[in-house]
Amino acid sequence: MADRFFTDDDEAQVLALFLRQAEAERAHDLAAMGEVLARCEPGAPDPVNFVARAYRFWGREAVLEHFRTVFAGTWRFEPEVDQIRIVPISGDAAHVFAPTRITVGPAGSEGTSYSFLVNEFAVRTPAGWRIAAIVPVPAQ
Repeated sequence: MADRFFTDDDEAQVLALFLRQAEAERAHDLAAMGEVLARCEPGAPDPVNFVARAYRFWGREAVLEHFRTVFAGTWRFEPEVDQIRIVPISGDAAHVFAPTRITVGPAGSEGTSYSFLVNEFAVRTPAGWRIAAIVPVPAQ
């Protein structure tokens, strides 16, 4: 890795990326979700994953398919914006911590709300910062 440092501008970009993701989830916008997830070069390993207590999705397309499924029902993603923390791991990677209320249920229902400590990992790519991993941890 080059002698790159994680800067205040990097922190602002990672926060903006996460907030774009939150907006895409609120809008059930699968195309916008695809824009926040990392892409790999042809032949390179796919870095995108989503690991939760109940399931695991490996690869960008599998993660997008998961969101296609949940967006078909009741799905609300409401991070506590003032509690979001961006923690640099290196000049090219950062941990996003976001206490978040997630509401899920069948289409047309009010759904059930749960509190999660959402952990995500952002990586610097040629296209800018993108999300590589999503790990929601139940807060209760």
